[in-house]
Amino acid sequence: MNSKIVVLPADVANRIAAGEVVERPASAVKELVENAIDAGARRITVEIGEAGRRLIRVTDDGEGMTPADAAHAFLRHATSKIRTDGDLSSIRTLGFRGEALPSIAAVSRMRLVTVPAGAACGTEIRLEGGSIKEERDAAAAPGTTVEVADLFYNTPVRKKFLKSPATEFGHVCQVIQRQALGFPGIQFRLLHNGALVSEYSPVRSLRERIQQVYGLSLVDASVDVTEGDEDSRLDGLCSRPLKSGLSRAPQEILVNHRWVKCPSLAHAVYEAYGTYLAKGHHPQFILHLAIDPRVVDTNVHPMKREVRFSQQERLHDLVRRWVRAAISEQTADALTPKSGAGQGRTSAGPMSGEREVEMTFGTFSVGSGGGSSRIPALRVEGPPPAMIGSGRFSGEQDPREPASGSDRVAEAVPAYLPALGTEVHPLGQIADRYLLAQVGAELQIVDQHTAHERVLFERLCAQLGQGVVLSQQSLLPQTVELPASAAVVLRAHLEELTRLGFEVEDFGGDAFLVRAMPALLTQSGREEPASMLRALVEEWEEEASTGSLQDRYHAALASIACHSAVRSGRRLEHSEIRHLLEDWQGAGLPSTCPHGRRVAMRLTIEELDRIFGRQGWV
Repeated sequence: MNSKIVVLPADVANRIAAGEVVERPASAVKELVENAIDAGARRITVEIGEAGRRLIRVTDDGEGMTPADAAHAFLRHATSKIRTDGDLSSIRTLGFRGEALPSIAAVSRMRLVTVPAGAACGTEIRLEGGSIKEERDAAAAPGTTVEVADLFYNTPVRKKFLKSPATEFGHVCQVIQRQALGFPGIQFRLLHNGALVSEYSPVRSLRERIQQVYGLSLVDASVDVTEGDEDSRLDGLCSRPLKSGLSRAPQEILVNHRWVKCPSLAHAVYEAYGTYLAKGHHPQFILHLAIDPRVVDTNVHPMKREVRFSQQERLHDLVRRWVRAAISEQTADALTPKSGAGQGRTSAGPMSGEREVEMTFGTFSVGSGGGSSRIPALRVEGPPPAMIGSGRFSGEQDPREPASGSDRVAEAVPAYLPALGTEVHPLGQIADRYLLAQVGAELQIVDQHTAHERVLFERLCAQLGQGVVLSQQSLLPQTVELPASAAVVLRAHLEELTRLGFEVEDFGGDAFLVRAMPALLTQSGREEPASMLRALVEEWEEEASTGSLQDRYHAALASIACHSAVRSGRRLEHSEIRHLLEDWQGAGLPSTCPHGRRVAMRLTIEELDRIFGRQGWV
């Protein structure tokens, strides 16, 4: 009987392995730059052609390789980084598996030129599809140059599903930025189609490197983190809570100079901010954790972008305490919460001509056998709510009458859509984030942010359908500096920005002038062009190469609407609640926001009867 199990040919096995290691051009750049760093390079130049599809060339001044080592470098699992199984428990280099070069060579046409220090000449090796085609002596400067041409030429499916050139090159820029953050003492240069995109000269500290990569504005808005004990040390910057933004970027974590995705440490940072962080805002941070390599497992992901710690909980607690100490030293006085700040209260806001009504359900005990728990009193302030099936609030202003100057929603200055169909009667606000309303014969609890976000999204879509989103010129143009990766993506979408109501001018380098923004943003009082542009870049970085233009516009409009909408946690006046609910009604009472989050929870009169046991009663 013939055996069903066979050993795969080397070229097939190499392509399978390459699929895990080389996900996109940026993956190849990352592996080659890591090899250069491990070789002791002090200057690394990365040249990219057509976002990495045509050419990737990495040149370094490291120690180079002998002819024998150069040939062995393309054998799978051939490495100079480790020797025994025990070495895996104390990895001190970026690479260690011996997979990068053979994996990249398997899906490209590769050329390597390397010269060890002090050698009269070096070695040149040419490969195609992982097979060596030529090997000869070559004259070059000490160090190593690796050229990768026609990436994925023999894996057309992988090549087809690459994203747009701007997005792919943005990922390359991101790789260089993260390597630069991990190694401030090394010079990094990045060129695209022959033009210099970014250059990070050697600096003495991580803080200086962060300024090079993200600009002075981020550094000025952040506090230094320099904490440690006998086993580990945390260095870097965290944004001051009052300077936190609506975008998550940048949020970078490096462990022993290696950039990683570590949800546990990111969670520790968020816990450190706690109530210091405004609702809907996110901290920006770049943190480097130096720790004994023996307590870190880096061999848990094909691309080495995840790690595991032997003392995960202890490390989580340390990072939380260290970050908390850094931000609280300079912000505690300004951020001390005021007592009784509207926690757990329902409010419709006082109205002229009406008295405030306060209802208190006293504290009571529940439990049995002597055990009990104390339930805090529920306080309801504001005008008495209307009963289901009744009309409006007594003394309530007719919605057809003009509202006073204080009776408008600051986040939605444009004229409100008329209320259509079912009547909507506002009843109040719960915990400063949910609106209580009677809609026809139903009781509905409405998320104020998602409802407003949907209303604004529909208006923006209507404006875009007429040709362009309405914009508002700035009195003074605002300069926005973005990281190189974000600048590349933004530069490729300037025409789309114009249709979206922005007037953005390339100011050279990684800087842009914002001369106009969508009118809804300026009217909401949240003119944060840097935060808004970063959010749009995040949307575009994730776009699929096959995505339609309409989908891209809608994703961008959803971000604009989200940034313009009233925030969860904001106290609304009764008139504002009414106007927002009327807008929601005029938009057709949509049930989700543009991002798919729920807008309202409905309780019909039948459901209320069932809850209160009134079924079958007259």
